[in-house]
Amino acid sequence: MKFMKEESKNIKLELGDVSLNKELGIYYIDMSPAIIHYKSNLYGGGFDENGVPMDKSIDGTIFYFPINIAQYGFILHAHYLKNKCEKTLITLKSCVNKLEELKTTKDNYCVWLHKQYNYRYNIKPPWPSAMAQGELISLYLRAYQLFENESYLDTAKKAYKFLELDVEEGGVKKIDENGYLWYEEYPSKPSSYVLNGFIYTIFGLYDLFRITNNKSVKKNIDLCINTLKNNIHKYDAGFWSRYDLLKKELVRYYYQKNVHVP
Repeated sequence: MKFMKEESKNIKLELGDVSLNKELGIYYIDMSPAIIHYKSNLYGGGFDENGVPMDKSIDGTIFYFPINIAQYGFILHAHYLKNKCEKTLITLKSCVNKLEELKTTKDNYCVWLHKQYNYRYNIKPPWPSAMAQGELISLYLRAYQLFENESYLDTAKKAYKFLELDVEEGGVKKIDENGYLWYEEYPSKPSSYVLNGFIYTIFGLYDLFRITNNKSVKKNIDLCINTLKNNIHKYDAGFWSRYDLLKKELVRYYYQKNVHVP
């Protein structure tokens, strides 16, 4: 299935194929047009010497933001599939190498921790993000298929293991008062239930299921879909959509490029 969405500045983002094929193609949201955000240095940090994007915090600190690297990685992956450019492949490998440096491994899981204070939800660093875990599962699985590196598959599996940790244990998993399963982009207290971060996490689970056919992963996908079916109406503001269920602010137009539907 393919669809087309439009964003401001005449950016058009095509949604990729959805299937159970083990060969992962372009990410479910083709972020290629968002390359202008990186070229215009929207995130403030520019690129390092290996072409890996960086961010700039409000205090001027330059840092690596895992989600930003993941999304740039999706752009590179899509470009390589379309053009078979070796330079693009080298830069993608550099992004994965940087993510390897940034990940924290413990016991049977791995996680990418954010080192900056989150002012929106008052979260002290270091803190994990389900959105980061989900997007990086998707990126690592694509890297696994491109580079035929089994360690990337292992990392994706370990990233999934971290999703099993409850927020109260320092993780991102949350069972609400009605018994619905959530994965928190921001493990805030009280819970924030950010919609786009939750759905990007599901994308990661879906990719992992496509590759591994893991029954535990499939069970959690089904639970997440059930959560969406029973809660999606809460994000409907009548004419636009809400970003989360805590602050209930309307999403900026920027977010209409991904999972929000006005």
